[in-house]
Amino acid sequence: LSDGADTVCASFEFGAGLHNPLITALPGVVTVKLAELQNLAATTEALFAEAADEHCGRQAILNRLVEVLIIQLLRELMDQGRIQTGLLAGLSNPRLVKAINAIHADPRRAWRLTELALLANMSRARFAVNFRETVGTTPMAYLTDWRLSVARSLLRLGKSVQTVSDEVGYASASALSRAFTAQSGMSPSEWRSNIRRESGAIQEKDPGFSAKN
Repeated sequence: LSDGADTVCASFEFGAGLHNPLITALPGVVTVKLAELQNLAATTEALFAEAADEHCGRQAILNRLVEVLIIQLLRELMDQGRIQTGLLAGLSNPRLVKAINAIHADPRRAWRLTELALLANMSRARFAVNFRETVGTTPMAYLTDWRLSVARSLLRLGKSVQTVSDEVGYASASALSRAFTAQSGMSPSEWRSNIRRESGAIQEKDPGFSAKN
Protein backbone atom coordinates (compact mmCIF):
# COMPACT_ATOMS: atom_id res chain seq x y z
CA LEU A 1 0.00 0.00 0.00
CA SER A 2 1.16 3.54 -0.67
CA ASP A 3 1.93 5.91 2.17
CA GLY A 4 -1.20 7.26 3.78
CA ALA A 5 -3.52 4.67 2.21
CA ASP A 6 -6.39 3.49 4.38
CA THR A 7 -7.42 -0.14 4.63
CA VAL A 8 -10.98 -1.18 5.40
CA CYS A 9 -11.64 -4.88 6.01
CA ALA A 10 -14.96 -6.69 6.17
CA SER A 11 -16.17 -10.26 6.33
CA PHE A 12 -19.34 -11.57 4.71
CA GLU A 13 -20.99 -14.83 5.70
CA PHE A 14 -23.03 -16.64 3.06
CA GLY A 15 -25.94 -18.76 4.24
CA ALA A 16 -25.15 -22.52 4.10
CA GLY A 17 -21.43 -21.75 4.40
CA LEU A 18 -19.11 -23.38 1.87
CA HIS A 19 -22.01 -25.30 0.36
CA ASN A 20 -23.74 -22.13 -0.83
CA PRO A 21 -23.76 -22.16 -4.67
CA LEU A 22 -22.53 -18.56 -4.71
CA ILE A 23 -19.36 -19.58 -2.88
CA THR A 24 -18.45 -22.17 -5.49
CA ALA A 25 -19.34 -19.73 -8.28
CA LEU A 26 -16.84 -17.10 -7.16
CA PRO A 27 -13.12 -17.11 -7.97
CA GLY A 28 -10.72 -17.40 -5.04
CA VAL A 29 -9.61 -13.77 -5.40
CA VAL A 30 -11.37 -10.84 -7.05
CA THR A 31 -9.43 -7.62 -7.63
CA VAL A 32 -11.22 -4.51 -8.80
CA LYS A 33 -10.38 -0.82 -9.02
CA LEU A 34 -13.21 0.94 -7.28
CA ALA A 35 -12.46 4.14 -9.17
CA GLU A 36 -13.41 2.34 -12.39
CA LEU A 37 -16.73 1.10 -11.02
CA GLN A 38 -18.90 4.20 -10.91
CA ASN A 39 -21.98 2.25 -9.86
CA LEU A 40 -20.24 1.28 -6.62
CA ALA A 41 -18.94 4.75 -5.76
CA ALA A 42 -21.86 5.90 -3.62
CA THR A 43 -21.95 2.62 -1.69
CA THR A 44 -18.22 2.50 -1.02
CA GLU A 45 -18.12 6.14 0.07
CA ALA A 46 -20.96 5.54 2.53
CA LEU A 47 -19.30 2.33 3.75
CA PHE A 48 -15.93 3.97 4.38
CA ALA A 49 -17.52 6.95 6.09
CA GLU A 50 -19.58 4.73 8.38
CA ALA A 51 -16.59 2.50 9.18
CA ALA A 52 -14.66 5.55 10.38
CA ASP A 53 -17.53 6.75 12.57
CA GLU A 54 -18.84 5.66 15.97
CA HIS A 55 -22.46 6.73 15.82
CA CYS A 56 -25.36 4.76 17.26
CA GLY A 57 -26.45 1.95 14.92
CA ARG A 58 -23.09 1.89 13.13
CA GLN A 59 -22.84 -1.91 12.91
CA ALA A 60 -26.36 -2.36 11.56
CA ILE A 61 -25.69 0.18 8.81
CA LEU A 62 -22.33 -1.40 7.98
CA ASN A 63 -23.97 -4.81 7.66
CA ARG A 64 -26.52 -3.53 5.16
CA LEU A 65 -23.95 -1.55 3.17
CA VAL A 66 -21.68 -4.58 2.83
CA GLU A 67 -24.64 -6.63 1.57
CA VAL A 68 -25.42 -3.96 -1.03
CA LEU A 69 -21.75 -3.74 -2.05
CA ILE A 70 -21.48 -7.51 -2.52
CA ILE A 71 -24.60 -7.57 -4.71
CA GLN A 72 -23.36 -4.65 -6.80
CA LEU A 73 -19.92 -6.23 -7.15
CA LEU A 74 -21.38 -9.55 -8.29
CA ARG A 75 -23.51 -7.70 -10.82
CA GLU A 76 -20.45 -5.90 -12.19
CA LEU A 77 -18.47 -9.14 -12.47
CA MET A 78 -21.33 -10.75 -14.37
CA ASP A 79 -21.72 -7.76 -16.71
CA GLN A 80 -17.98 -7.78 -17.43
CA GLY A 81 -17.99 -11.51 -18.18
CA ARG A 82 -15.32 -12.16 -15.56
CA ILE A 83 -17.16 -15.21 -14.23
CA GLN A 84 -17.10 -17.97 -16.84
CA THR A 85 -18.52 -20.92 -14.90
CA GLY A 86 -20.69 -21.52 -11.86
CA LEU A 87 -24.07 -20.27 -10.71
CA LEU A 88 -23.44 -16.65 -11.71
CA ALA A 89 -22.47 -17.72 -15.22
CA GLY A 90 -25.66 -19.73 -15.42
CA LEU A 91 -27.72 -16.76 -14.28
CA SER A 92 -26.09 -14.68 -17.02
CA ASN A 93 -27.13 -17.19 -19.68
CA PRO A 94 -30.48 -16.10 -21.18
CA ARG A 95 -31.65 -19.70 -21.59
CA LEU A 96 -30.24 -21.45 -18.57
CA VAL A 97 -31.44 -18.71 -16.24
CA LYS A 98 -35.04 -19.74 -16.89
CA ALA A 99 -34.38 -23.27 -15.65
CA ILE A 100 -32.27 -22.11 -12.71
CA ASN A 101 -34.90 -19.60 -11.60
CA ALA A 102 -37.54 -22.33 -11.80
CA ILE A 103 -35.48 -24.54 -9.48
CA HIS A 104 -34.97 -21.65 -7.07
CA ALA A 105 -38.66 -20.77 -7.09
CA ASP A 106 -39.88 -24.32 -6.47
CA PRO A 107 -37.22 -26.63 -5.00
CA ARG A 108 -39.98 -28.87 -3.68
CA ARG A 109 -41.07 -29.90 -7.16
CA ALA A 110 -39.88 -33.23 -8.56
CA TRP A 111 -38.14 -31.63 -11.51
CA ARG A 112 -37.26 -33.78 -14.51
CA LEU A 113 -34.50 -33.02 -16.97
CA THR A 114 -37.03 -32.82 -19.80
CA GLU A 115 -39.05 -30.13 -17.99
CA LEU A 116 -36.00 -27.99 -17.29
CA ALA A 117 -34.78 -28.36 -20.89
CA LEU A 118 -38.19 -27.22 -22.12
CA LEU A 119 -37.97 -24.08 -19.98
CA ALA A 120 -34.57 -23.34 -21.53
CA ASN A 121 -35.98 -24.02 -25.02
CA MET A 122 -33.34 -26.68 -25.67
CA SER A 123 -33.26 -30.36 -26.42
CA ARG A 124 -32.72 -32.60 -23.40
CA ALA A 125 -29.20 -33.56 -24.49
CA ARG A 126 -28.12 -30.03 -25.43
CA PHE A 127 -29.49 -28.62 -22.19
CA ALA A 128 -27.61 -31.19 -20.09
CA VAL A 129 -24.31 -30.45 -21.84
CA ASN A 130 -24.77 -26.67 -21.83
CA PHE A 131 -25.75 -26.64 -18.17
CA ARG A 132 -22.76 -28.72 -17.10
CA GLU A 133 -20.29 -26.68 -19.15
CA THR A 134 -21.67 -23.37 -17.87
CA VAL A 135 -22.64 -24.07 -14.26
CA GLY A 136 -20.02 -26.75 -13.62
CA THR A 137 -22.39 -29.49 -12.50
CA THR A 138 -25.35 -31.45 -13.85
CA PRO A 139 -28.89 -30.05 -13.60
CA MET A 140 -29.98 -32.78 -11.18
CA ALA A 141 -26.88 -32.35 -9.02
CA TYR A 142 -27.55 -28.61 -8.91
CA LEU A 143 -31.14 -29.29 -7.87
CA THR A 144 -29.87 -31.42 -4.99
CA ASP A 145 -27.33 -28.78 -3.95
CA TRP A 146 -29.98 -26.06 -4.02
CA ARG A 147 -32.43 -28.11 -2.00
CA LEU A 148 -29.81 -28.74 0.66
CA SER A 149 -28.82 -25.07 0.67
CA VAL A 150 -32.45 -24.11 1.29
CA ALA A 151 -32.68 -26.85 3.92
CA ARG A 152 -29.79 -25.31 5.85
CA SER A 153 -31.49 -21.93 5.84
CA LEU A 154 -34.71 -23.46 7.15
CA LEU A 155 -32.88 -25.46 9.81
CA ARG A 156 -31.29 -22.23 11.01
CA LEU A 157 -34.80 -20.89 11.56
CA GLY A 158 -35.53 -23.77 13.91
CA LYS A 159 -37.83 -25.78 11.66
CA SER A 160 -38.00 -29.53 12.26
CA VAL A 161 -36.22 -31.94 9.92
CA GLN A 162 -39.58 -33.37 8.85
CA THR A 163 -40.96 -29.93 7.98
CA VAL A 164 -37.81 -29.02 6.10
CA SER A 165 -37.88 -32.28 4.13
CA ASP A 166 -41.42 -31.47 3.00
CA GLU A 167 -40.49 -27.94 1.95
CA VAL A 168 -37.46 -28.92 -0.14
CA GLY A 169 -38.88 -31.92 -1.96
CA TYR A 170 -37.79 -34.99 -0.02
CA ALA A 171 -40.26 -37.80 0.60
CA SER A 172 -39.27 -38.18 4.24
CA ALA A 173 -37.01 -36.84 6.97
CA SER A 174 -34.78 -39.88 6.56
CA ALA A 175 -34.38 -39.20 2.83
CA LEU A 176 -33.30 -35.63 3.58
CA SER A 177 -30.94 -36.87 6.29
CA ARG A 178 -29.24 -39.29 3.89
CA ALA A 179 -28.68 -36.59 1.26
CA PHE A 180 -27.62 -34.05 3.88
CA THR A 181 -25.15 -36.45 5.51
CA ALA A 182 -23.69 -37.47 2.16
CA GLN A 183 -22.84 -33.83 1.42
CA SER A 184 -22.01 -32.48 4.88
CA GLY A 185 -20.71 -35.51 6.72
CA MET A 186 -23.26 -35.01 9.48
CA SER A 187 -27.01 -35.25 9.95
CA PRO A 188 -29.26 -32.16 9.81
CA SER A 189 -29.70 -32.26 13.60
CA GLU A 190 -25.95 -32.50 14.19
CA TRP A 191 -25.31 -29.66 11.75
CA ARG A 192 -27.86 -27.44 13.48
CA SER A 193 -26.32 -28.18 16.89
CA ASN A 194 -22.89 -27.21 15.57
CA ILE A 195 -24.25 -23.96 14.12
CA ARG A 196 -25.85 -23.07 17.45
CA ARG A 197 -22.63 -23.74 19.33
CA GLU A 198 -20.62 -21.66 16.88
CA SER A 199 -23.13 -18.81 17.04
CA GLY A 200 -23.05 -18.87 20.82
CA ALA A 201 -19.25 -18.74 20.84
CA ILE A 202 -19.24 -15.78 18.45
CA GLN A 203 -21.76 -13.88 20.56
CA GLU A 204 -19.72 -14.47 23.70
CA LYS A 205 -16.59 -13.22 21.96
CA ASP A 206 -18.28 -10.23 20.31
CA PRO A 207 -21.66 -9.32 21.83
CA GLY A 208 -22.17 -6.73 19.11
CA PHE A 209 -23.41 -3.18 19.25
CA SER A 210 -25.27 -1.85 22.24
CA ALA A 211 -26.62 1.66 22.39
CA LYS A 212 -25.33 3.99 25.06
CA ASN A 213 -27.55 6.55 26.72
